[in-house]
Amino acid sequence: MVALYLDIDIDYFINPIIKESRANHRPLDDRSYYINDPYQLFSIIKHKEIALGQKRYIFTNHMQSHLRWWLNGKSDNTIIHIDAHSDLYGNPRVDLSKLERLGCQNFLWHSIREGLISEIYWVFPDKALDLTDNNIVMSMFTVDQIKNYYLKDNILNIEINCLLPGGQPKNILYHLLKATDLPLFNQKAEIITVATSPEFIPRQADPLVTSVGRYLNLETSMLENILQQHLDMKTIDEE
Repeated sequence: MVALYLDIDIDYFINPIIKESRANHRPLDDRSYYINDPYQLFSIIKHKEIALGQKRYIFTNHMQSHLRWWLNGKSDNTIIHIDAHSDLYGNPRVDLSKLERLGCQNFLWHSIREGLISEIYWVFPDKALDLTDNNIVMSMFTVDQIKNYYLKDNILNIEINCLLPGGQPKNILYHLLKATDLPLFNQKAEIITVATSPEFIPRQADPLVTSVGRYLNLETSMLENILQQHLDMKTIDEE
């Protein structure tokens, strides 16, 4: 059976979305952000019959999700990617043999290339996208990358053409939707990964690390370590 992985980026809970960052720097904390309570998301996850497995990880850099999936050794998995960003950036080609260096912005492309993923549900924040906008698909992918797409039941479904190393063709099923529109899975999420992405959340949102960690019963020492890493990072205006 294909494994289900639950992948959460804490920037999902921040409004407005921070769209640009500087490596290893916190964003300016010069405005008021609305910070959503994770309770609603985890209630929806439970309602959608997604059970939480015991392999649970938290880290600052989202590309580590790719590592955890790779170490698990299973192919063609389904990912529920809960994030303010698609993390499918920087690749306009069908051929995935020459991807840019692995990073938080493109780790999903690398996971596709290595055969770890066959289907992705990108759960974006409410009101972040208007799925009736015909420009969304073309803003994310090139014409050659798109095999088919259609909107149904508030879900934008895209079939992505890919060519894996060695010339093997592969189609990826990609769904854009809000959390409330997730289907019923009736399945356990074998791996749960949480990225805290400190470059994309203001310091005022750091308590989310603790609240999300508690919903997942993560060890206090793990959460304290992450928060210390957040604290040690300079903001953009500091040198």
